[in-house]
Amino acid sequence: MSLRLATAADIDALIAIDHVATHSADRREAIAEWIALGQCHLAERDGAVAGYVALTRSFFRSPFIEMLMVGAAFRRTGIGRALIEHCVSLTPPAEKLWTSTNESNTPMRALLPQLGFAQTGLFEHLDEGDPELIFLRWPSGAGAS
Repeated sequence: MSLRLATAADIDALIAIDHVATHSADRREAIAEWIALGQCHLAERDGAVAGYVALTRSFFRSPFIEMLMVGAAFRRTGIGRALIEHCVSLTPPAEKLWTSTNESNTPMRALLPQLGFAQTGLFEHLDEGDPELIFLRWPSGAGAS
């Protein structure tokens, strides 16, 4: 597996592994924007795009894993873990790293605590009946106060 910054040449491959982007113009536009801003990193396995992550500063100007997508054929193989660990490595040591996931996303909810994230809150009504859970990874050496 290899990780690298996504380029415009990768857009079609990213859309192809993203079950939302295949039918959502908004998601396709977001992918293009993340790439243009240098915020999208992808994972490749055996020459195929396996997943991607968008690391932005869209959450109160703090590092935020805005999107993590792993292609269906590559799920439960360590791609998501590698992409999140990559985001951790890109986050300055003194900064908090945030992310979120739907309450229904059991694999992500299990993975985040393994990587040092703690649930800190939730947003209701983004996806009706499926709250968005907010997670935080404290800076190195810091903890909840």
